[in-house]
Amino acid sequence: MSTKTTSKIERNGTEQMNPVEENAGIPVNDNASPKKKSQDKKPVIGILTTNKLHSGRIKPTGVQGELSFLSRMEKRVPAEVYVFRPWDIDWGNNRFTGYRFVMEEDGYGRWVKGPVPPPDVVYDQIYTRVAERRYQQDRTRLNKLTKGRYFNPCYLNKHVVHDYLKDVPEIRPHLPKARVLKEPKDLTSMLASFHNLYLKPVTGSLGRGIIRISRESGRFVLKSRGGQVRYALSIKDVYRKFRAIGGRRLYLIQQGIDLITFEGGVVDIRTLMQKNDKGMWTITKVYARVGRKGNITSNLASGGTPYPLNEVFKQYFDKDRIAEIKKKIRALSIKVCEALENASGHVFGEMGVDLGVDKDGHIWIIEVNSKPRRTVEGKGSPKLITLSFTKPLRFACYLAVNGPVRPGDKQNGKGVK
Repeated sequence: MSTKTTSKIERNGTEQMNPVEENAGIPVNDNASPKKKSQDKKPVIGILTTNKLHSGRIKPTGVQGELSFLSRMEKRVPAEVYVFRPWDIDWGNNRFTGYRFVMEEDGYGRWVKGPVPPPDVVYDQIYTRVAERRYQQDRTRLNKLTKGRYFNPCYLNKHVVHDYLKDVPEIRPHLPKARVLKEPKDLTSMLASFHNLYLKPVTGSLGRGIIRISRESGRFVLKSRGGQVRYALSIKDVYRKFRAIGGRRLYLIQQGIDLITFEGGVVDIRTLMQKNDKGMWTITKVYARVGRKGNITSNLASGGTPYPLNEVFKQYFDKDRIAEIKKKIRALSIKVCEALENASGHVFGEMGVDLGVDKDGHIWIIEVNSKPRRTVEGKGSPKLITLSFTKPLRFACYLAVNGPVRPGDKQNGKGVK
């Protein structure tokens, strides 16, 4: 019979009490003990999160769904997989507590808690920058414990990403012009060159905080993601009203591109890039995102709709041109991931690369995300959904054996033992 314990969890910067089931069917791995025989050892993959793991019998949705799906993918890889949180670590005794999700036939299930061995590889699934900073010391210790076998360690900064990518000759032609917004004169120089600008918080995600500035009938129009519109007659007035919306956050000014549209909505292309079991960057899925009519972004979180590339492209390009563009999308996405990983010195296992295509078929890099979210509930192919959750674990198995790849080794499979 299982017993209940109480553990502290962090959510939105606060601590709450979270009852979870303890030792209720979770295999207690002998590797938590020094008596574990080396020949029986499989790679141990710890999925690090700071999200609440709900107690009792639940139907996993949202982040719960993603974490539970990852936990259940253990059966598809030659490794032990568990979810854990920074406060589940007893550093003094090198003891770890982990959670596995046990699914039931009716779609419900429960998190089961138990002692687990220290991870050989850590897959970082911390979804907020605040939590990344708060638990930086634990994350640093985990990186040291695993000898660098720690991937997806941080969110990306849009300004830093732009600086990394502009130094790569093959990538530079695909980058919109951009600069950090510090004072009104930064807007003056960019508006002198481009009819439309996008202002993006350098540490933002999911399209939050984005503002579009355009010229219409002799005045400036500021439009936010939520549809709110403000008007200004001068650059100083633009800057003042922008600050009223964006506050004191650091923003990047990005050149507006005349991208293709579909049914009145702005279109961008999302490529979910993931490393495979050989440590190579591959495309797991690629699709067009079409924003709601009148929206300035196409993010699914703000009401965008996914479409197959061919359906969106066929109204602009013929069959051969579509095939050529799709081939270039693949090559550019891989190049972007390689460049960012090499320049940053971090190990990543997945990235979401957002691209735009203009009416001439030229491809533009809109944004890159280091912790792309995946859904377990959408209308997408069940096979692709499963693959998107399994690939990172297969890469973790590769990382356990080969170690982190040094910058310059790229796709050659060489690592640090």
